[in-house]
Amino acid sequence: MFKGSRVEEADYFDDVLTKDAGGVFEGLGIDDYESVRESVSADGLKISMNCRKCNKPRDVTLDWQELFLVGSNGPGLTLLKPNGWEYSQNNGKLYPATVQCSCGGPLCPQITPDEARERVNQAVQQGLVSRQSLQQWGNQVALYRQQHG
Repeated sequence: MFKGSRVEEADYFDDVLTKDAGGVFEGLGIDDYESVRESVSADGLKISMNCRKCNKPRDVTLDWQELFLVGSNGPGLTLLKPNGWEYSQNNGKLYPATVQCSCGGPLCPQITPDEARERVNQAVQQGLVSRQSLQQWGNQVALYRQQHG
């Protein structure tokens, strides 16, 4: 435990919260803690996670079109969310709020716009999502933004 004098505006958690310092709350450590695994398929990004209520393993698939919409967000843009999704102001991530485990516990795999773009690009590179689909979705997003400011 830190025993020295306190310095105003110092960050006393930077050694446990940053990846560079090898903290446990960043990088692969959080995946192990949350028991979250992901894989890409033609249907979408498959997230395997344990329910926080019953601790049983569950799978959630995030549709590619939903992920494209999430990935369409960025600084200075009005936030766009797929139907049934919510935005966490605390960590800047979106998540499907209506997905539940059979026990009734919420399953909320959260993803940032950057992560969504990365996964969609990965799916395109693997031939799971066509460039034609990307163009169509992009046109829909652009039209919506044009109509709704």
